[in-house]
Amino acid sequence: MSEPYLTAREAAAELNVSRATLYAYVSRGLVRSEPVEGSRSRLYRADDVRAIRSRKTADSGPETINGASLTHGMPVLDSAITLIADGALYYRGRDVRELARSSSLESVAGLLWQCSDTDPFANPAPDIGPFASPLTGIARCQALLPLAAAQDLRAYNLQTASVARTGADLLRLLTAGFTAKAPSIEPIHAQLSAKWAGEPAAGKLIRAALVLCADHELNASTFTVRCVASTRATPYGAVMAGLAALQGPRHGGQTARVAALFDEVAAADSPEAAVAARMRRGERLPGFGHILYPDGDPRCQLLRRLLTTALGSNPELAMAVELAAAATENTGLQPNVDFSLVMLQRSLNLPETAPMGIFAIGRCAGWIAHAQEQYAHPELIRPRARYVGEQPQLARD
Repeated sequence: MSEPYLTAREAAAELNVSRATLYAYVSRGLVRSEPVEGSRSRLYRADDVRAIRSRKTADSGPETINGASLTHGMPVLDSAITLIADGALYYRGRDVRELARSSSLESVAGLLWQCSDTDPFANPAPDIGPFASPLTGIARCQALLPLAAAQDLRAYNLQTASVARTGADLLRLLTAGFTAKAPSIEPIHAQLSAKWAGEPAAGKLIRAALVLCADHELNASTFTVRCVASTRATPYGAVMAGLAALQGPRHGGQTARVAALFDEVAAADSPEAAVAARMRRGERLPGFGHILYPDGDPRCQLLRRLLTTALGSNPELAMAVELAAAATENTGLQPNVDFSLVMLQRSLNLPETAPMGIFAIGRCAGWIAHAQEQYAHPELIRPRARYVGEQPQLARD
């Protein structure tokens, strides 16, 4: 009888993949793993590994993109940027929870962009001239970036170091879009805190949230960025595409739906009553559940701890904690990063645009890293569709 478990080396060898790809299978729930007592190693279910191997053979290889792989299924491309495994999140091998406790978004961007020798943020902030717009938030950014792109010929240089420098400009431009001020060399979290809040703890908490949002592997906006980068569009084009995807209500726009839930809780007799009303109407609870984190989103868990430590007793935070408890008790789902961004916004009395702003500015750091990685490969991302429509009629003689 075959052994029920394999070591990481054995499992990766059977699948003919790297260990990082094996860990990606685990993070998606495709391969179950168990800890080894007295060791940091883990063992992997042999039947899961062999099921994936059989599926890959039937699909003509690991790169085949089908319905399952496009929705948290098998990996569709290799990346050395972010790992999600065993309920944790890592940037270039560094635990994001440790980075969020002390690092700025700029330093994490340098890590993601592999800027070991140069600092892309050492250059002056981009000077785009006067920019007046009645738009706010992400819409203002979408109006601002094309104007900046038209003035930046250096953006057409797609070498890694040049893309990093353009990335620093883009982060500062997005920050300007959300603060409605000229691009600045000041730390991004300090600019946002100065614009949004007078709470002394706000700067550190916004800094941590930006880092927690910096990347999350191949989410919808990041995959969009990679597709655009594969055409050799500039980083401006890639980031503008990322913003378009991010604002959708099933991605970053989910924060607006979470905010609406918080409003319902504030108007209800209790968080439990608001949760019950949603459940009776057959409506889902936005901000809860994540297929990659069945035991809870580590980004939300950390941000909640940081908020509790910094603010102590805070009525908005207390309400959010009660809401999370009521939802988890009745649905079994844990709060995710969308929930935590609204929890941060309400606890610090930030403007309504803050959750999306933190998400967009933070995630831009990851988008640039993925664009760099994609520029280094000559292939165009061009998947094929499996045709399931009406078959053509054969011509008759």
